[in-house]
Amino acid sequence: MRNATRSSRSFVLCFAAALIFSFGCSPSTAPMSDATIARELLQSMLEQWKAGEGMSELKKRDPPVYMAEDLWKNNSKLEDYAIEGESEVLGSNIRFQVKLKCNNRTGKVVEKSVRYLVTTKPALTIVREEG
Repeated sequence: MRNATRSSRSFVLCFAAALIFSFGCSPSTAPMSDATIARELLQSMLEQWKAGEGMSELKKRDPPVYMAEDLWKNNSKLEDYAIEGESEVLGSNIRFQVKLKCNNRTGKVVEKSVRYLVTTKPALTIVREEG
């Protein structure tokens, strides 16, 4: 009887340990971004760029916005933009197709079609998709 109790106890302990480790080692999924908030955030960023404000102002917001856009960083002036079509979910990001009309440093107006990946959780981020 003692061996049966010891075997049962060992089994329960092993099972409990395996269960605990399986929860700790399971892959976690990133929280999904909100498409409405993502669109509003992207529009706000584009309006700020168009108004001539610096990209560094985004980090001063509460909560801060983290942005990666080389055209803005390199002082291209945004003349106009259009968010085209519907957004699409890409992992935990929301993808937007945007047509930009920029005035580069030499004064030449350039139109460019780009895609932005916007994340609203856990942080507010906007990154131009390359490719």
